[in-house]
Amino acid sequence: MGDFLQYVEMDSFLHRLDPRTKFLFFIVMSILTSFVKTGVALLFLFIVFTAIWTAGHIGKYMVVLLKKVKVLLLFIFLLWLVLGAFRINEGPVIYRAAFSLFGSSHTLSLEWFDLYKGAVFAMRIFLMISAFYTVILSTNFSQIILGLRSWNVPYSVAFGIGLIFQIIPMIIKEFSTIMEAQSSRGLEVDKCGAIAKMKNYVIISLPLLFRVLGKGHSISLAMHYYKLNFKVKRTSYKMIKATYADAVFVGVTVLATAVTTALQLMFYIPL
Repeated sequence: MGDFLQYVEMDSFLHRLDPRTKFLFFIVMSILTSFVKTGVALLFLFIVFTAIWTAGHIGKYMVVLLKKVKVLLLFIFLLWLVLGAFRINEGPVIYRAAFSLFGSSHTLSLEWFDLYKGAVFAMRIFLMISAFYTVILSTNFSQIILGLRSWNVPYSVAFGIGLIFQIIPMIIKEFSTIMEAQSSRGLEVDKCGAIAKMKNYVIISLPLLFRVLGKGHSISLAMHYYKLNFKVKRTSYKMIKATYADAVFVGVTVLATAVTTALQLMFYIPL
């Protein structure tokens, strides 16, 4: 299992799908998760994602993804708890206290609604990231470019989009390598206070920046040495063609989108 979650070669229905189908899935789910703010709708969408991951045999990789982003999700959850603590909401109260600061009175209030809000935003971020990695894990670089070119997307644009889908796992790998190197030198990133954690992440971000710039420079040199010319007309030995499985997957995506939207309208609670 790849430590940094890149394309995994296997024979599953998800890998056999037309890359255009998976790219449309990514676009639709990215838009959908950007406006859905209802716990019931997000929970349903998570169940749909889980079924897709299970059928595509990439469920264990998504568990790895969850472990890698758990700090980010926890930060988002706690952030909304802190923001909600200074706002009084309706519903069951967990803790509420009044205090005075600089001559003005304030109320510190924590309700179950704050927990709900934090969980909703954390789930939204995870589903956004998951949609992206569902495509990465099941579609290689050439398939992404081939699918976009079939839509008459200019080769330079298709190459750039495909490169983005490939370079992000590389950046995550570099970040993981730097984290392990700093930990071996005695720098504790996670087991420390909030201020110390922010300082340590700044320390890690600097070598990460230089490593990413180095990777970008290497890619640029490779493109130069191999005389990559986007104006040259290219052909492919492999042809992509939508099948019955693609139609089923599109149908599931449309149905999931419709149900999620309906749940959003039925159970929407202003956050």
